[in-house]
Amino acid sequence: MNHRFLTIISTGALGLASMFATAQNPIVRDQFTADPTARVFNGKMYLYPSHDIPSPIESLKEWFCMADYHVFSSDNLVDWTDHGMIITQNNVPWVRPDSYSMWAPDCVYKNGEYFFYFPSAPKGERRGFQIGVARSTSPTGPFMPMREAIKGVNGIDPCVLIDDDGQSYIYWSGGGMMGAKLKDNMVELASDPVRMEGLPDGFKEGPFIFKRNGKYYYTFPWVRKETETLAYAMGDNPLGPFEFKGVIMEESPTGCWTNHHSIVEYNGQWYLFYHHNDYSPEFDKNRSARIDSLEFNADGTIRPVVPTLRGVGISDARRHIEIDRYSSISPKGVKIDFLNPDNKFDGWKSSFSKGGSWVRYNKVNFGEKPVKTVSARVKSPAGGTLNVLVDGPKGKKVASIKVPKCNDWRVVSADIVGDAPLGVHDLVVALQNGRVDVDWVGFDALPWTAGAMTTGRYRNMFAEAGYSQAEIDAKLAAIYDSVFHGPNKVYFEVGDSMAYISDIKNHDVRTEGMSYGMMIAVQFDKKDVFDRLWRWCRKYMQHSSGDMDGYFAWSCKTDGTRNSQGPASDGELYYITSLIFASNRWGNDTGINYLAEARNILDKSMLKTGHNRVAPLIDVNHKLITFTPDRWGGRYTDPSYHLPAFYEVWAKWAGDNRSEYWLECAKASREYLHKCTHPVTGLNPDYSNYDGTLLGRNGIFGDAFRFDSWRVPMNIALDYSWSCADGDWQRAYGNRIQDFLYSQGIDDFVDQYNVDGSTVERIASAGGKTKLRHSLGLVATSAAVSLTCTDPKCYEFIHKLWNSGHQPYDDGYFDAYYDGLLRLFAFMHLSGNYRVICPAENSSESI
Repeated sequence: MNHRFLTIISTGALGLASMFATAQNPIVRDQFTADPTARVFNGKMYLYPSHDIPSPIESLKEWFCMADYHVFSSDNLVDWTDHGMIITQNNVPWVRPDSYSMWAPDCVYKNGEYFFYFPSAPKGERRGFQIGVARSTSPTGPFMPMREAIKGVNGIDPCVLIDDDGQSYIYWSGGGMMGAKLKDNMVELASDPVRMEGLPDGFKEGPFIFKRNGKYYYTFPWVRKETETLAYAMGDNPLGPFEFKGVIMEESPTGCWTNHHSIVEYNGQWYLFYHHNDYSPEFDKNRSARIDSLEFNADGTIRPVVPTLRGVGISDARRHIEIDRYSSISPKGVKIDFLNPDNKFDGWKSSFSKGGSWVRYNKVNFGEKPVKTVSARVKSPAGGTLNVLVDGPKGKKVASIKVPKCNDWRVVSADIVGDAPLGVHDLVVALQNGRVDVDWVGFDALPWTAGAMTTGRYRNMFAEAGYSQAEIDAKLAAIYDSVFHGPNKVYFEVGDSMAYISDIKNHDVRTEGMSYGMMIAVQFDKKDVFDRLWRWCRKYMQHSSGDMDGYFAWSCKTDGTRNSQGPASDGELYYITSLIFASNRWGNDTGINYLAEARNILDKSMLKTGHNRVAPLIDVNHKLITFTPDRWGGRYTDPSYHLPAFYEVWAKWAGDNRSEYWLECAKASREYLHKCTHPVTGLNPDYSNYDGTLLGRNGIFGDAFRFDSWRVPMNIALDYSWSCADGDWQRAYGNRIQDFLYSQGIDDFVDQYNVDGSTVERIASAGGKTKLRHSLGLVATSAAVSLTCTDPKCYEFIHKLWNSGHQPYDDGYFDAYYDGLLRLFAFMHLSGNYRVICPAENSSESI
């Protein structure tokens, strides 16, 4: 254990609560989500809420204002994915586009289609609401709205029930609580509307109907006094009559006027989805979705549900646990407040002010491997001590965290004492003395669980490891200078307008290095460097005619003479992405139209037909990048060329009308990485078949983990940092490959292995030298993957990188090019400076 990690880490805003997916209420942390309708499709939970927004028009400043719908999904009720906007008031033909009246929706599946039902205010003179339908072949869309609303349905809050015999029913509120049969086409009524009988007096809305054990449950928000309860009735027929049974959830204790809900069974447990104004306590027209468990009595009646902050699901101990979403709390001495009253989506804090006060957070999974450290993000004007316990305020103490005097937020860590807990336990944080504010608590290394493409934030792991920002900035600048300007530089300017990056040991210029240099230049805002490199590439490397038109010769002499005409696909991959970033950063009117150049590569590379055996950059059958898009390399791929988040960048900003395709490529690439990495060691071959299997060739390159393969840990770290779309697997991968390398000796692991971790029979040479080494390039990438890791030994890898020098090995071999570039990339990653570059109006930060 490197005890430098256990010191206090002053990192400013290191870990805002809104950044992390959690098993807590509210379940969506970056926007308002009211009226949550939950549905299970294909074993996954989907959530279709309405979307409260601050009103852009004066008439709705004090009322509900909703312009569109998003859809969210989860397979564990803990981590929710926002699939983006699916319907807006501006793309529904019958909806008045300035009505902001996209109220509570529903979605069901029948006959191979998903039908999304929603209310809104119609165009024309007609007052009130109508209900329309949009259709899709996917639960996440795209949805195509019907041109007209459903005839005969006037009201709000649609709910659709598909009975066991296949007959569908639609329910709504407006002029009473109404229902009718639907035709099999799901967009027309098959019967006249009827009023639901057997319901209590008083205002009612938002019907949600489900069937259980042969009984129909008609549930609804009901104003019994002044604010809404959730109530229900039961019946033997889908259109009633019903017998009123009582209240599922009482009125809001804080006075939120509305509630709206859905009830669904998932993996054998029933859940109540509802909303509350957690993020807007002063204005109850901005609501947020919650979940709590729901139970039935033996006679089928529903047990009342008490709303909780904790919500549902089992939390991972190796994630940030926001104890302010507690399951129980001591009667005195703890107060829950917003972290930032000016931005409530930042979440909450627990303020401990009395010794012995505590907060209990239930169902934390410590796993099968003992945790080693505990960390907390804290602030304390006078200091104090926090005790961390399991299984109750008088349970077993697992750590004491000494909190120093600190007026700004800090992360403070401590070692676990005694036997670490295993499995699922309740977690308790108690104040021993002093006064301490707590944002979150977590165990071991705590990778973030949301990507920068969503949050705009980047993790600074050097700061977490104890280095000051001044040290980090100076180190990064020095490493950049050594690569581009120092005595062992690989960057060389040519005349007034061009430059190249050379693989010194091989005496050539490669698309690999040129595109890497362009990516580094745009990340560091070095426009002149970027433009010089691109002009050299365009003049000497890019084919402008013939079968290879648009592709780049992968290797040239330093005078521009081509060593090979064929391309290597990773060059094109980086060219396209760095050009898009250049367009976003500098625009396209400063002498180079960067976006047009990126599109030119995309268009010409993807329109190859195989004529003269020149293949597309991405294999169209597998949606995976080729090793080289020619007659040989087009048959297989290279794991180190796989950067799924790059495709997401293309989908977002390339503007080439292939967005959906690029997202499919990102998904296929992540699935491929699962297959090509060894399940125990995490190692991958240099090349593989598209299904991830080894090529089985006799050549020295191909089936072993060698030079190309070093890049894979860092590439997976990039995908995790930018997208985090495959977080569970990537966290396990990071731990797995670091476990293997650590087992070989953190100062001794070598740069070539068979993928099962055994010693290679033949050693590949580099720069005329044939030897296994503890290579700087692999030291760098094995540290970069720490962005994904949950084991605290990842900080040991980070310290090793920090303290590494770049000098000749003991046999005289020196690689200024590959080792130097990978080292620079790793420092960029771990300092939070390898970023998705958005158009200039957007910003991002490193924390």
